[in-house]
Order: sequence, then C-alpha cells, then structure tokens
Amino acid sequence: MAGTPFSVFDWRKPFLPALKEHIARRTEGCPGRALLVVPHNRPWRYLQHLYALDGKPTLLPKVMTFTELLGRWREQAGEQPVRTANSLDQVALLRECVSGLSRTDSGLAERFSRMEMEEFLPWGMRLAGVLDELFGYGVTAADIAHMEGEVAPPAAALLAALGRIQEAYARLLRERGWTTPGFDACETARLGEDVPESLRARPDRPVLLAGFALLTPTEDTLLRRLWEAGADVCLHTDAALALGGKAHWACEEHARWLRSWQARAILADAADAAEPAGPEFHFFAGYDVHSQLAALREALLPEAEPATADVARLEDADGEDAGAIHWAAGQEPAGPSTAVVLTHNGLLLPVLHHLPRKDVNISMGYPLERSPLFRLLESLFRTQEERGADGRYYWRSLLECLRHPYLAMLQQEDVVASAPVPDAERASLREPLALLAEAIRQGSRSLTLDEALSPVEAVLAPREARALRELTHILFEAFAAVRTCAELADALEALCTCLQERGGHIWPHYPLDAEAMYRLREHCLPVLRHNALSREPFTARQLFQFARQIMQQERIPFEAVPLTGLQVLGMLETRLLHFDHLHILDATDESLPGSAAQDPLLPDSLRLELGLPDARRRERAAAHTLFRLCAGARKVFFYWQEGIARSALLDARKSRSRFVEQLIWQEERRRGRLLAPGEEPLRTPSCAARPSTAQPREIDHSPALREAMRRFLSGRLSPTALDAYLGCPKRFVWHYLCRLHEAEEVNEGDDHALVGKVIHRVLEQLYRPHMGKRVDAASFRQADLDGLLAQALAELGGENALPPESRIMLELSAPYRLRKYLDAQPETSIVGLEEVLETRLPLWEGREFSFRGQADRIDRREGTLHLVDYKTGRVHGPDTLLWNEEDFWRELEDFRGAAEAGTADADDALPLLATVRERLRSLQLPCYVALLAGMRPEERVENACLVELYEKGEEHPLFSGPWDGEDYALALHRCRELLGLVVWHMEHCAAFRPVTGRCGRCPYRGSCRA
Repeated sequence: MAGTPFSVFDWRKPFLPALKEHIARRTEGCPGRALLVVPHNRPWRYLQHLYALDGKPTLLPKVMTFTELLGRWREQAGEQPVRTANSLDQVALLRECVSGLSRTDSGLAERFSRMEMEEFLPWGMRLAGVLDELFGYGVTAADIAHMEGEVAPPAAALLAALGRIQEAYARLLRERGWTTPGFDACETARLGEDVPESLRARPDRPVLLAGFALLTPTEDTLLRRLWEAGADVCLHTDAALALGGKAHWACEEHARWLRSWQARAILADAADAAEPAGPEFHFFAGYDVHSQLAALREALLPEAEPATADVARLEDADGEDAGAIHWAAGQEPAGPSTAVVLTHNGLLLPVLHHLPRKDVNISMGYPLERSPLFRLLESLFRTQEERGADGRYYWRSLLECLRHPYLAMLQQEDVVASAPVPDAERASLREPLALLAEAIRQGSRSLTLDEALSPVEAVLAPREARALRELTHILFEAFAAVRTCAELADALEALCTCLQERGGHIWPHYPLDAEAMYRLREHCLPVLRHNALSREPFTARQLFQFARQIMQQERIPFEAVPLTGLQVLGMLETRLLHFDHLHILDATDESLPGSAAQDPLLPDSLRLELGLPDARRRERAAAHTLFRLCAGARKVFFYWQEGIARSALLDARKSRSRFVEQLIWQEERRRGRLLAPGEEPLRTPSCAARPSTAQPREIDHSPALREAMRRFLSGRLSPTALDAYLGCPKRFVWHYLCRLHEAEEVNEGDDHALVGKVIHRVLEQLYRPHMGKRVDAASFRQADLDGLLAQALAELGGENALPPESRIMLELSAPYRLRKYLDAQPETSIVGLEEVLETRLPLWEGREFSFRGQADRIDRREGTLHLVDYKTGRVHGPDTLLWNEEDFWRELEDFRGAAEAGTADADDALPLLATVRERLRSLQLPCYVALLAGMRPEERVENACLVELYEKGEEHPLFSGPWDGEDYALALHRCRELLGLVVWHMEHCAAFRPVTGRCGRCPYRGSCRA
C-alpha cells in the first residue's frame, strides 16, 4: 500500500531547524511524542542544541539510529541474538566453515587445509567483511568459479565456494545465537512484513525517517515497511524533486527512491520555494599539505575573534539579516558557523596545529593506530617478532621501545595524579632508561635482557634498579611469554596499568593519549579476551597480528561539544549538518570521492555481479554528501595539492577532485572564460624560491682553540691525528679539540673497523710463533687460517657484532685472501709484532714533540728494517716519486726558513699541504719511519709499506728503492720535514678550513654548512 508523501526539505536551507519545526507541526507542539529514525547519532546532538536554545523545558523526540532500529525490531519479534560476534569470532567461524568444506572441496583443501591461522587471518577478515556486506544487501551469493588468473589462488578458492561458505556461516551464526551488523539487517528483513507495534506510526505518535540518502536493499525493505505503516520520509535534497524540475545529478538516488516506491514528494514548507543566493566558491591549489594549511589559517584569521552581538555591524559586513545566521529564532545574533572538513583523518593533527583558534569542536574519530600508544605497542610487538630462538633481542628494537616518550615520563613507584611535580621529577625513570639505552647502544648487535641490565643495575640505587627491572619485565618478558589471546590481553592490561599508575600525573595533560588507552582497555582488550579463539595457543607473531587487526579498526572519539564556533569534521560527519562557511581540505580525486584500495578477494569488477555496490555508488554517496553540504553554505573554500608525483609505480599524479573540476567549470561558464591560476577565485601559493648557496665555512683560530691546540700538541701525537688534520682541518678541530664525537652505537652494516681488528689478530697469531725466525711462503702452507679466524671472531665478539651476511662473507673470503698474501710472502725475518713506537722527534724551530704509534709488523730484510702496515680496505699507495722531486723540497725548505724567521704566512703552506695530501695521502708511514729510526738509531729503516689484503696482498712501498748512506739520512730528514710542516700549520694557521671531496663518511657533514 502507498504511504504518505515524502517531505522534501530544500538543501539550500539548514535541515535540522526545518526538521525541528516539522516535528512541532506533526506533534502539535509536543515533540516528545515523535519517534525519529536517523542514519547515525551525530545530528541528534545538534538537534538537542536547537531545543536547548528555546530556553524552555520540553520532552525531546525519541531518536533511534538504523542499527538500534534493527535491534528493537528483532527483540519485538523474539529473535534477539545472544551477542554480536567480534572480528576474531567471525574469523574463527569462517575457519570452521572453510575447514568443514575442505573435506569435500579439493580447491579449498589445497589452499587452506595446512594454512596457519596467521596466514588465514587476513583472508578471514576480508571474507568476513564481504559476507557481512552480502548480508547487509540481502544477497544470497553463488559460487564464483574459474577465477584463477584474476585473483590470487587463495582468493580464487574462496570465491569458488562463496555461496556454500555463506550458507554454512549463516547456519553457525543462528546456531550460536550470534550476529553481525549485516546479518542483523538480513535477519530483520527476513522476519516478514509485520512492523512491531512500538515502531508503527500512530496518530498520536508520528514516526519520521530523516536524513537517509543511498539505501541498501535491506534498508530499502525495512524503511518501506515503516513508510507503508504510516511513517514520514524526510529528505534533505534538491527542491526540484518536489517542484517537478530537473534535480541536481547528485540527488539521482532520491529520485530513484521516489520512483521505486511510487511516492509523491512535497515541500515540507511552501516558503522553502524561495530562491536563496548560491554559495560563493573559492579555490586554492597548493603544492603540499603545508601550503594548504597556511592558506587555511589565512582565511580563518578574520573569524578568529569571537563575534559580537552588534546586529548592525553584522548586517554591514555580510549584507544580509544577521538573525538568519541563527537556527533558533529569538536568540542574540552571532557570527557565521564555520566548519573545517577533512577528507581523510591523517590531516587532523596538522590542522589543529595551524588553526588560529584552539577552542574548536572535533567531530571525527582519530585512528588508534596513529596514536603514540599504538607506536609503543607496535615497537613491543616487533621486538618480540625479531627476537631470536636463543632469547636474544635485536638491539635497535630494544632502543626503539625504551626511547618512547611515555616511558621517560614514568615514575619509579606508583603515584597518584596529585603528586607534586618536583617529586615526580626526582622519582622519574628517565635517567635509568637513558643509562640502559646507552648500554644497549654500546653493546652487541643482539643481546639478552640480563646482558643489557646487569651493567646498569650495578651503578643504580636499589630502588631505581628494582623499578627498571619491573618495567623491563612488563615491556619484554611478559610479552615473550604469551601463548593465547587471553594471555596477550593480560600482558596489555598490565602495561596499561603500569602506565596509568606510574604516570598518573601526566595523563590529565594529554587527553588524546589518555583516551587512546581507554579505548584499548575497554574496547580492544575485551575482543582479545572474549572470543572463540581466546584460549587456543598461537605463535607470538599470530597473536600480535590479531592485536594489530583489532586496534587498526578502533577510533578515538572526541567530545562533541561545544556545537558552536569552529567545527572540525570528517566528510561523513557533515551529513545533515549545515555551516555558513566551509573549508574543505585536500580535495584531491583520491580523497574526494576517494579510491578504495584494491580488494584482493573481491575486485571491483565482481561486486556488481554479486549485487554489491561498486566504485560508482561510492562516488554517488560522496557527491550527495558534498553538494548537499555546499548547497546551504554561503562561502565554500576548497584546498588541494596538485602536480605531486606519487612514488608507486604507474600511480597517477595528484589532481583536484572531479567535483571541484565541475564547480570550477560552472564558474568559468558563468564568466564566459577560463580561470587563470592565481586569479580569484582560483588562487595558488606565492613564494620566493631561492637556491641554496651555503658553503662549508671555516673555523677561526680563536684564543680558546689556540689553548686547546697548545694542550693537544704538548701531549703525545699520533699519525692518525696528523692524517685527520691533513685530510680536513675543520674535521680535526671538531673531533680532537672540541671533542664532538658520534654517538657510540652498534654498527648495523659492515663493521670495517672490527673486520680490520679480526684480520690483524689473525696475522699476529699466525706470525707470533715465528718471531726472530726467517720465514717465507712455505712457512705458512699448513697454517689453519679457518681456525685462527674463528678464534679471533670469538675473542673480539664478531659473532654477535657482525651481521650474519657479513660474518659469512668474512669467513669465506678472508682465508682465501690471506692465503694469496702468504703465498706471495717474501723471505724475511720477523723482528716485531704490534710494537709500540714512541719517542720525541725534533721538528721545526728546534722544538721537540712526543709521538706515539703502533706498527703492525717489523721485518728485517737483507740486514735492514722494513715496516709493514696491513690494510683490509682498498689502498691508494703513496707516490714514491715525490721524494726525488727537488722543486717541492726546495719550496718546503724555503717555507721552513721563513717560518723560523717569523715571516711566513700560514696560507702559503696550503699548496704544500695539498701536494702532500694528494701525493702521499697519509703521514702514517713517514711518521713510523721517523719513530723507528729514532728508537733504533743503530739500524737503518730501509722502507715501509702498506699491504693491501683486500685483493692480492700487494705491498705498496713508501720509498722507490734502496738508499745509500747519504740518501738515507736525507730520507729521514724529509720525513721529519713533512711532520714539521703539518705541526707548524696546526699551531700557526689563522683559520681551520674545510677540505671538500672527502665528505662521504664524515660524521660532521650535516652541520658543516650551517
């Protein structure tokens, strides 16, 4: 039978005030008699606010959401379910269904009979979502065969049995008395056409269906029964639907609704036929989110000051009756209502930081997975997943957990929120946690908790050590022991209790974090603790995946008061609401209407085949929400970023929404020409782009640095320090004089220093038994290089410090390369191994300086000494021709004379230093030669060489050949001359200049251009 005509409320006018007046007319001024059915609860808050503005007590209408309507309907029919199945319950039921069908279905058996729950979980979650959508649309699915090649093999197996799975799933839900939102709708629609008496419209109790737009088949069925039983349908839509004109394309679903039900549409109030002015649109095309937010702030600044009650000023400013701005008549005039609409929740926190006013109302949920609490839990989960079978933790995972800001704010003992701040600071765990983090950073790549805690507990007070041990137990050991969902819930509960009791003084200052913890405890943990899988044992990885899935579905709500002033909402939260000024952010096509991620189980092309909505329906829903919102506004501002290339392969560039394109086209058609970017109303950001011209700057040789240099030169100088100065004086100052060192931490990549130590240890142990003896290649043919390498790795901690791939590569390649070197070993007599070279050397101006170094090996070859220094990396040997280039040495001698006479300019030494840097590359071998000659003047140091162990074990000598007596004395003199040049310049230069070209591994390169 036909119902009452639909009541159309012109979408150019606010809906809720008109609906309030409509309820008053239908109830003869007694709104408490009415039953109002709405899609969601958000508009009801605004409606309550409107009634409060009346300033008189009254009974409010009874309001039900559609979900609450389903529960009441089933309850009246005597089919109230025991409980609503949570996500893990649904996965457990589906696993049972799939396992049962696998006995007779070879396709399911092949894919799922041996699949672990961790692998089944994502498929189960997707399948549960598809089935719930099928129930919600009243669709009985059929098996979809032959999908191999279109979807992944597990998805193809599930689709081939989709109809049978749905049937078995529905049977299990009914048997256990469980339900889901979609199943609720399906079962309610199945009950028959009788409407429960409590939901049936009566003359003294009208029923109004308000705010619905796109209906699912089950919604269509149930709402139609209510309508045929006398309920009113109230649509906020284009008035042309009631006036017989051509309606806006975004209202096509309402038109289809009217045709399907064969209903008439009438205007709720004839006065609504008046033609209000259309909205004024403004567009801003930015280059990133920050440019959008800057433009938003600029647009909101005029509205930042609270509006006054000066009616004349409002009329002058806005050109219309200020009283029309108010929803409720008889109230004092106020400023225009303003909303900042976010197309995705990732914008929320950046927007809040940029708003000129902080007293705003937020009406959207914030994902729990974006909260600091989730990041802490994710770190804890990943730490356990990366834990080795021997109980050793990856050092970086431990650090990531311990550095979380929540932990640094905790106190050593349970406290109350009223604890004084000074006491809280003194009892803080910040210092013990910092010591523990430092110990981990200086330890090995993997370690146990006891290895990390023991050195820290030794230096802490008993109370601090006990608190730190208790905290690490809650953070790590408790999660390492979980075996079931219930045990994981208990571990999470213990963590929340610890955070609340030991951090009670901080949560009042961080309401978003406190609410996140509340949602975890009161919403997520019950799902983990009370489900069909809660007592079954799983691996830690599976349990943590369960927890992630549950927390990713949770939203943190904001208190939706006050309802006046600046509002921050998501696009869906704006349904049925009205605002005078709208600011819509990130209006790109991928956010508005948005593109859903490709479903690996049910591609969009199959959804229509099953009777489910596809992308076009989602676009129609977004279009109706947007254009309805804009139709009643006075000013609408769109912000977006465009021209930003995406990183994913074949992904399109960001572009403005197709809805924005339509609005811009309408404006261009009205003007009769295209809009130029930068021209109102299509604005673009203006900024001055300046190239970076920063160059590395020198450091002045200040009095403080002169004193530091004096102290440095008065100590023992090392070849390493001189090489640092030769390579880059600025780096030398930061490292040796300013003591700015890198934070010590475990080396994640190839630890070249450790590999060098291992190889040096192997060669020392190999040569040690041959001290004082003559050796050649034949002396080492039986050497157990593999055993010596394993022993050196164990002694130096290389087994844990080196990454597995680096250790394996070292174990395979090092013996091979060492064998090649030994096979080319010249005949020699070993005089010293790892020998310390230390003496004072006379340099320029008659001054002596103390030097100290350590020679890897000293040989005696043909009666003279030879220094040998091992290098495990690539070697660029010294240019031996430099020692015979008399022009260079004559220039150096002239400069020394000027320096000793006090007439030398330090800048004149720069070409000499550059020559040494480029030709010799290092002062290590000349320094060793001078030191050894000074310590053993009775013997001649014939040569020194670098041994390149990286490839063939080739020797790169310092000098080109043997010396006669006079030339030998000259060579020693020239070695000391080079040392004297560098030391003199260190002391007398006016500024320490950087040397570019060697910045790749410099720890100070980030601040060098500051």
